[in-house]
Amino acid sequence: MDAIENGTTSLYKASRHWNIPITSLFDHLYGKTKSRKCGPANVLIVKEDQVVVAWVFSMQRLGYQLAYTS
Repeated sequence: MDAIENGTTSLYKASRHWNIPITSLFDHLYGKTKSRKCGPANVLIVKEDQVVVAWVFSMQRLGYQLAYTS
């Protein structure tokens, strides 16, 4: 992207070199893309998640096994 922005490489040459469609480069260069997060929204905040992980590891040290259900 720096080479295109600096004018040392054209969109066409960059797309051929990296095998990326010109429209994708153009959209990325001019901010027409949206960042998307894959997967469902977070249910727990990071702190809550860390507490759950610590609890699971402490139960594992005591000899409890994680029960898998199908």
